Amino acid sequence: MTDAGDQADGLRSLGALHHLSLTVSDLERSVPWYCDVLGFEVIGDQSHGDGRTVVLALGAGEFVLLLQEHKAHEGTSFSEFRPGLDHLSFRLHHTGDLEAWRSRFDGLGVEYQEPRSEAYGSVLIFRDPDRIQLELFVDPPDAHAAPRT
Repeated sequence: MTDAGDQADGLRSLGALHHLSLTVSDLERSVPWYCDVLGFEVIGDQSHGDGRTVVLALGAGEFVLLLQEHKAHEGTSFSEFRPGLDHLSFRLHHTGDLEAWRSRFDGLGVEYQEPRSEAYGSVLIFRDPDRIQLELFVDPPDAHAAPRT
C-alpha cells in the first residue's frame, strides 16, 4: 500500500511548480516591468560568475520567478518558434478579471491582443520587454467539475 501521492514505483507524484527561471536581456528593464505590471516583489538579488539573478515572488511566495541576465547573452530576441519556452500562462478565476487586467494594461501602456474566448477557456495574450509571450487564462466554467456518472 502506498501513501497518498505515491506512485507504484515508489516515487512521489510531482507537486505544484516550484519556480520558473527566464533569461532576459536587461534586468534593469525587466525587473520593474514584472513588478509594476504583474505585481511581483523582489525577494532576492545575486551576482554570479555568469551574470546576475533577481528573484521575484507573487503574494506570499505562491509563485517564484527568477529573472536571469547572462554575460554570454547572444543578443537575439525571444522566439517561441525555437525549442524551449513557448509561453507562460497565469490562471485567473473569473472572465471578468480579464477586463480588469486589460484596463490595467491600458493604463500602463502594455500592448496586448484582444481577449478571446474559446471552448478551452478565455485568454488575454501580451509580451514582456524581451517579447516573451505571457497569458492570463480563465478555464471554462465546467473545466474542474466532477465527472458525471
